[in-house]
Parts: sequence; structure tokens; C-alpha cells
Amino acid sequence: MKPPITPIPLHWDWERDIPPAPGLVVGQMIYLSGQCAFDPGGKVVAPRDMIAQADRCFANIQDILGRVGASMTDIVKLTTYFTEPLSRERAEQYWDVRRRYFGDYRPASTGVQVASLILPELVVEIEAIARLPG
Repeated sequence: MKPPITPIPLHWDWERDIPPAPGLVVGQMIYLSGQCAFDPGGKVVAPRDMIAQADRCFANIQDILGRVGASMTDIVKLTTYFTEPLSRERAEQYWDVRRRYFGDYRPASTGVQVASLILPELVVEIEAIARLPG
């Protein structure tokens, strides 16, 4: 028997205007759509600022997981898409932002450099796979 697929509830008005669901719960797993730096009003945060945008992406992920009772430490896999090449210094700045959300917890992760994202002012997008707690 296939596990049910349940869309994560919408929270922000702008989520109603785009095709993808914020995420899906499938059995005990949560699959989030890639999160970009959109604020609750649907506006891009800090155009072309990778560090500020990463912070907003993680805040969005945290919010969406909270809608189904999960937290950042329920994430088992992250994929981060960057439009800029990362020097050692820029990578450390990204890791500093990430540590604010995860502390010492370290999910499996992949970083990928891409040519562009859906809007030119977006420079980072993060998708996550998590498990339901309990």
C-alpha cells in the first residue's frame, strides 16, 4: 500500500500564486520545495546578497517544517544551489548562517553551483528532506 501524499498547508498569501506546494508529507518523510529568499509578503530579501538570502531561506524552511510539527534537526538532507562561486571565506560565511539554524547538528548535504535561479536577484536556493518527528 502506498503511503498517502499530503501537501504542507499554505501560510503566506504568495504561496497560493505559485504552482509548487511548499512541501509534501509522504509517509514519515517531508520533501520541501526549494526555498528562495522570499519574505512573508513574497518580496525578494536582500537582492544578490548570498548571506542574507541564505538566512531567509533557512527561516522559510524552519517555518514550513513547523507547520507539520518538525524542526531543523529533523532534516536528513539539504541541497543548496549557489549562483556565485564560493571562496573559502564565502563558504565560511554561509556555514556561519547555517550553524545559527542547526547548531551542532549536521544533516547530509550537497552544494551545487548553478548559472541562475528563477529570478536574477536570487543567488541561493535551498531544498530539504526531513522526517516527521516521533
